[in-house]
Amino acid sequence: MLPAPDSLGEGGAPPAPLRHLPGGRSNDERANPTGSFKDRVTSPAVSWARDRGFGTVAVASTGHAAVSTAAYAAAAWAVRHGRGDGYAPS
Repeated sequence: MLPAPDSLGEGGAPPAPLRHLPGGRSNDERANPTGSFKDRVTSPAVSWARDRGFGTVAVASTGHAAVSTAAYAAAAWAVRHGRGDGYAPS
């Protein structure tokens, strides 16, 4: 039901071995565009809001979610306004 998200290259986090769990692996989410696992959730959420005509998105966060939302909102509205240089009008 979600739209195809605007991607900044998230989701390509390489698996990394876990030192404390032999044979265990976990994704290294620092490879995502903002260095956070929040990018996987923010990308489709911002695309959903843009596609339904919202002009603004907001998030209650003091950390990674806020950075991720700002990055994806800037990219999503730049695309909507015909610019591909990352500029989002205020």
